[in-house]
Amino acid sequence: MKNILLVLIIFSLTAFQQIKEKEVYVCKSVASKRYHLKKNCKGLSSCKTEIKKTTKKKAKRYGRTLCKWERKLFKKK
Repeated sequence: MKNILLVLIIFSLTAFQQIKEKEVYVCKSVASKRYHLKKNCKGLSSCKTEIKKTTKKKAKRYGRTLCKWERKLFKKK
């Protein structure tokens, strides 16, 4: 019984962590310095290389900042 409870707790913590780590999109171009919240972002549409999905945490670790188009959307709200 304790093992089942432990497995359920670990599973729920893992699921919560995955939700907490928001997925974002980045252009694999060397010159790209932004990350995007939506795959159909206006800023991401100009990407001529591969578009990769990653976590917001990893994108920030590599020096990426939020796209200016999406930043404008958040300021309006």
